[in-house]
Amino acid sequence: MSLFAKKSVSMGKIAMFFGRMAAAMVTAGAVAVSAGCARDAAASEAGPAAGIGSLEGELLEIVNRTPGVMGIALVTDSDTLLINNGVRYPMMSVFKLHQAIATVKMLEDAGASADTLIAVGASELDPDTWSPDLKPFIGQPFEISARRLMDYALISSDNNASNLLFDHIADPSTVDSIMHRCAPDTTFRILWSETQMSLDHDRAYENYTSPLSAALLIRALFVSDLLPGRSGDGVREALAAVATGRDRLAAALEGRDVYFAHKTGSGYRNSRGELAAHNDVGYFRLPDGREYALAVLIRDFRGTEQEASSLIAEVSGVVLSEFYR
Repeated sequence: MSLFAKKSVSMGKIAMFFGRMAAAMVTAGAVAVSAGCARDAAASEAGPAAGIGSLEGELLEIVNRTPGVMGIALVTDSDTLLINNGVRYPMMSVFKLHQAIATVKMLEDAGASADTLIAVGASELDPDTWSPDLKPFIGQPFEISARRLMDYALISSDNNASNLLFDHIADPSTVDSIMHRCAPDTTFRILWSETQMSLDHDRAYENYTSPLSAALLIRALFVSDLLPGRSGDGVREALAAVATGRDRLAAALEGRDVYFAHKTGSGYRNSRGELAAHNDVGYFRLPDGREYALAVLIRDFRGTEQEASSLIAEVSGVVLSEFYR
């Protein structure tokens, strides 16, 4: 049975906010879908389809009491529901999903594999960044495969692993260019590495995405030929093993036999003391074969990380419950 009857776009609250970027009027439900490689994504301006009124209402209630800006994109095989999609949300580590896909494509185009070894110098690792996997190697030279670096960047969100991929395989602008040629929706931008953002936290706002773009990308990884073959399987397996943010989208899955793969992103505090970003982008497949992608992105959050995670988990629970009605 299908969750929705027809493709629709939700309309939500209108928010005015100011960030480091120019002031922007944000209309919930605004859709930005760009042309790209072999894709066909569109959304109608029609009103909600029969049967989704309660879901939309519940999600808007969560959005409206979020002390910040929350954007939601829910994408199934035939339906799309968007709230606050017309906002540039800082990706933070969500961009490691884009980076992994671009890295595989870059290596394949060069006739190399993800098992290619990278020689790392003794001074290349940042001792002060989040790096649970590579921390033991700080201060010494070593070799490591691109595949292992992608695993570390995705599963534990290791920043040094991401920085090494940028430094040795494809820099941020190259990743951005590759992904703009093949992503289902190009409403995103990747300009800075983790190292560069650590030097100027405001740069985080310049690595942005829309909820729809993020949801379409992770879904395409599982239901299309965006990244076929063994290397693509490695990326999918890593996303299914992600260890970060289990209190976000995954919190709704306790006791459910649901396949789940995702990528989180967590931001710095901005000059106003707000969390610049708190994100989770996931792909869900139910035992009966129904599947969906859900992106919940929060920016400029006036609260704790735990409170932001709880709101993301609440959205996930509302959506999952709709599939089990």
